[in-house]
This record gives sequence, structure tokens and C-alpha cells, in this order.
Amino acid sequence: MHRYKLFISVTILLLSFIAKGQQQDGSVFERRVTIKQHDQVLEYILEQISWQAEVYFSYDAKAVNTARKVSVDVVNKSLYHVLNELFDAKDYMLRERENQIIILKKQDRNVVPVVVNDTVPVKYFFLKGKLIEGRRERPVPYASVSLFNKPVGTISNTDGEFLLKLHPDNIRDTVVISCMGYAQILVPAYKLLDEDIFVLEPISIRIKEVRVTSITPDDLLKKVRQNFETNYSAQSKLMKAFYRETVQQDGAYISVSEAVIDVLKSPYSNTLRNDLVRLVKGRKSPDVQPFRWLNFKMQGGPFTIVKLDVVKTNESFIKESFQNQYKYSIVRVIWYNEEPVYVVHFEPISSQVFPGFIGEMYVHRETFAIVHANFRFNRSSLNEATSIMIKKKPRGVKARPTYVEYTVNYQQYQGKWHLSTAQAAVSFKVRSKRDKLNSDFYSVSDLLITDIQPTALKRFPNEERFNQNDVFVERIGNFDEKFWENYNIIKPDEDLSKAFKK
Repeated sequence: MHRYKLFISVTILLLSFIAKGQQQDGSVFERRVTIKQHDQVLEYILEQISWQAEVYFSYDAKAVNTARKVSVDVVNKSLYHVLNELFDAKDYMLRERENQIIILKKQDRNVVPVVVNDTVPVKYFFLKGKLIEGRRERPVPYASVSLFNKPVGTISNTDGEFLLKLHPDNIRDTVVISCMGYAQILVPAYKLLDEDIFVLEPISIRIKEVRVTSITPDDLLKKVRQNFETNYSAQSKLMKAFYRETVQQDGAYISVSEAVIDVLKSPYSNTLRNDLVRLVKGRKSPDVQPFRWLNFKMQGGPFTIVKLDVVKTNESFIKESFQNQYKYSIVRVIWYNEEPVYVVHFEPISSQVFPGFIGEMYVHRETFAIVHANFRFNRSSLNEATSIMIKKKPRGVKARPTYVEYTVNYQQYQGKWHLSTAQAAVSFKVRSKRDKLNSDFYSVSDLLITDIQPTALKRFPNEERFNQNDVFVERIGNFDEKFWENYNIIKPDEDLSKAFKK
């Protein structure tokens, strides 16, 4: 029988219980101004900008001719947009120091006209927007918003909104917006300062437009395994990630907690060496709604969801020794993130298989890399998993999982595929005649990789590690409106924002 994987044990503690703002400012270049001036001296325009945006300008009078006349006609445009109209990016550089903008001629890049404190933190650009579908104008959730060919990015929330934080050096890079079933959007990062709505157009790629090679599921799985070392990194990586965990009781949030974490990703070729997790900083909501009779806690947290990297853990539906326990079928070829992929459906051949998963994985047609997988317990495995997933419960309380589903995505960077996002969704039915309790608990855990760097690290100090038995909400601090600073996160949707503010 297949060894039960740690990543599946999204564990619940049911314990008897006695009841008892605004995001940090980003760069000043994001501030909006409205100016309509024709044939006016530059000095006057800068004074108007300074007054509207509440910023100050510093420059060498020999390098900047403030007497030259310019025309500006902008309505509610970013300061970055306006200044780039006034100062050609080929000739000038703009630098920010607290509430001050320094204008430099490029040939004088080593000459700083004011004394600045090197300890002043760099102000990141906070690029916000909303993604909607072109036909129905409905939000597009879980779309990727990232820098082209760089491991920096985020995803949209359930309202289609996103928040991408970029270092000033990246503001002229290209942002890629992509989601399965929609045409990809490529846009210069600075354009996001002035655009709030991005329309994704649905696409339909006909099969005849994609070269389909006749291949059996067995042959496809063989090629997947043969190309593991080619497709996935053989080097350790230090990943910065965002993790969020929410719990609802009967549709109302009772707990919201989230953190920035470090993931020390061991080489994919070394299946015996576990990935390690440590907390960088985390926060939790105050009790958004008092627990009713039970304190419902998730065990494992970010340590558990990192195990959703099914390629690294060599999960049962990929493992060669388990292949005869599953039925596979290639159901279609689709266009996924501008690439053709095989969609492979899998399910256990009998109810005796444990753990038995039903789901799909997307296999890249050219590289044979697994780029996406979504899967859930079949009925028999769900029943058998109850004793493993419920760790503690009061006497007289009945609890059972009713739904367990996992999703994992990979993105390509520098020729290798890396873990990108993961999600675990778990639903439980909890009953107690004595307490007249009949509740549905629903928990969602999300992981978003926001940066990837090579590393020589082999381990984290023991006292910094997050372990399987740790309860996430017990390891983090309280809510702080300006908590995240320049870290990329998944922007909370409207309901979550309200839950935190409660």
C-alpha cells in the first residue's frame, strides 16, 4: 500500500472551547495628478505637481532647464507618467528619497545633488488593478500577474483584483497577465500605474491547430518520469512565498491568518531530502466571529501545503510502482498559458486503493513537464482518511471530512519548471447532539511563490522551522494594517478585508 503523504494530512484540531486599513503607501510616483497647461515654463509645471502630489523636486539647475516651455494635458494620471512626459527617459533618471524626487541627467548618474541617507528604505511601486472577462465583464480569479522571465509575481483574488509590488529597477519591465482559457496580456509595468481595469479575452484553440502526436497514457507517463531531471531544478532554491489560511463556520469567517515564509526547496532529484519552511512574519485576525462550541484549528499550515508539490513528493498518480492502481486517459489537448498541453484524467481502478485520487494533470506537449494538477479524494479514501485528519475532538462530537481537493501549478523560469501556487480546500461536517451543534466547517489554504533565488543553504535553524505538528495561528502575531511592507501577497477580496477589519 502506498505510504500516506504528509501533504494530504490537512489536520484539524477540534477542542472544547469556552467562549469569551489601509495598505502601506508605495512609491510617490503612484500618486495621481491632473494638469492642463499649454506652452508653460517647466518650473511652473513642477510647482503645480509639487502642490498636487505633495512632493519636492531636487535637481542640478545646470542639468535641468526649468525655463523651457512645455505643454501637459493629463487627467488623473500617475506622477510617473507625467514626469516621463516632461523628462525623456533616454536622457534623465528619476530617483525617489522619501517624499523627494531627484532628477538626474544620465551622464551625471554618479552626481547626487542632495545629501541623502543611505538607510532610507527603497519605496516599491504598488501596482493595483482588476481583471475582468471581456464578454461578461465578470472578475477573473487566480490569474497570474508576474514579470516576464523573472520569478516575481502574484495572482488575482476571487474579486479579480491584484496587487503587485515592484522594486523601482523593475518598473520598465514587462508584466505578463495570464489565465487558462484567456489570451495572455503583456504590458509595460509602468502602464499599470495608470490602468485600473484589464480585460481578458476568452480564447478557443481548435485541436487541428495543435500538432497532436499519437501517444498512449503509459507512454506519456514514462516520458514525464524520464524528463524529471531535465524539467525540474537539480539545485537548491530559496523561495519567498505568501501563505494564507482561512476557516469558515456555516459560511461565516471565524479565522483568517497569513504569513510571508521562506521555503528552502531541495533539489527535485533528491526525493529523500524534505523541503523546509520558516516564518518571516505573519499576522492573524482578531476573532472575526466567536467560535460556537468548538475551536477549529488547522495543523501543519505552510509546512503541509508545501508538500503539495506532487512532482517533488512523487505522488501516487505519478509514481511508477503505483501506476497499475490507476486508470489514465488523455481526454484532450488544450492551450494553457500560451502552450499546448495534454490533459490526463486519472482515477483509482478500485475502492481498495488508498490514498485514491480522482483528478487531472496537465502535461506540457513539448517538454513533458507536469505544469498543473488538480485532484481530490474518492469516496472510499475520504472515509478512510477521517481518522488521520481528525486529531482531537471532544467526547460526544462527531466529525468527518466531506470534501478534500488540492490544486498545484508550476511556472517556467530559466528553463526549469518551479512550484508556483498551491491550494488545499477541506470541508468538514461536525455534529454534537449534546451541544445541539450541526455545523459545516470549510478551510482554504493558499500558497503563492513570489520570488526564487539560488542558494547554498542546506537547512534552517531548528528554532526557526515550521513543523508538521505546529498550529499556524499559534505561531503568528495580530493584525496590523501596514504589516506587509514590500512583500508580494494575494490581495484580500472584499469579504476577507471585512473579516480582518472586524
